[in-house]
Amino acid sequence: MSERRKIKDAERLANDVKAEAYQTRSLLEQTAAQLQAVASKIFLGDRQMANQVTAMITQEFILLSEDITDETNIISSLDHKTALRKKLLEHRAYLNERLIEINDLQAQILNLMIVVNKTRSAANRATAKFNQELDDELKRLAKTADFKPFTQAKKINQLLVDPQFIDGINANSKQQLQKSKQQKRTADKLTKQIENLQNQSHQTRQVIDTTLKNIN
Repeated sequence: MSERRKIKDAERLANDVKAEAYQTRSLLEQTAAQLQAVASKIFLGDRQMANQVTAMITQEFILLSEDITDETNIISSLDHKTALRKKLLEHRAYLNERLIEINDLQAQILNLMIVVNKTRSAANRATAKFNQELDDELKRLAKTADFKPFTQAKKINQLLVDPQFIDGINANSKQQLQKSKQQKRTADKLTKQIENLQNQSHQTRQVIDTTLKNIN
């Protein structure tokens, strides 16, 4: 096979990797958007509504105890109020623990987002530098019309004379293609997990709505 044909095939494979990777990226971004929508419902919807119901029920307990006139029942109501306060305190401690746990996970997410953007920034810098090298070569050709390949880039010259260069690029592209496909399968699994979260949120809201009806 001629070198030009090998390069053309390698370019086709590299472009296949690019298309697959960008499709995977798009799927991941779509999944992230779906997750954000569910997260908003879970926190801003379900959590706030659940807290409101807790406050409403607690107020109902207080109102009921204020109507007690029997002395024996008054004493019992004080014990009941103490037990209720302990139960609320226990639940508050549980929620605080979950809150700390969530904050820790959020910090880890932020760290990962920083890593993602550092990687993007590094790729952008590399592309900017690459473009600058191409522009320098374009200017050199415009001035000299000397088409010796990238005479100013020793690394490029070494790659051009390396018989294993194309084979190495192809091997790397094949690995990248497989990894991108694996990432897409992971995205599909994440989508199913999001659907489970949506179902759990729906079930939670049903319980909340039923409790609200009972209060009213």
